[in-house]
Amino acid sequence: MISKDQAIEIARKEIVGEVTLLDEHEPVTVTEEDGRYVVTFVRQNPPGERAADYDARLTIDAKTGEVLQFLVAS
Repeated sequence: MISKDQAIEIARKEIVGEVTLLDEHEPVTVTEEDGRYVVTFVRQNPPGERAADYDARLTIDAKTGEVLQFLVAS
């Protein structure tokens, strides 16, 4: 089983060239659900701005490290 840190590494490599983070140091959250990690690159929106609360959200198999889903906010 991969660790949460490994899941973040995999997610960071996967988004290269696909997602431009507004802030390279944006918070990253990781949750574990049913043998999968959900890695979310959280977007910090200005107060009152209606926009997605993430730049990218990836679901990664906790056993193999395979990216199962890759969502990008628009």
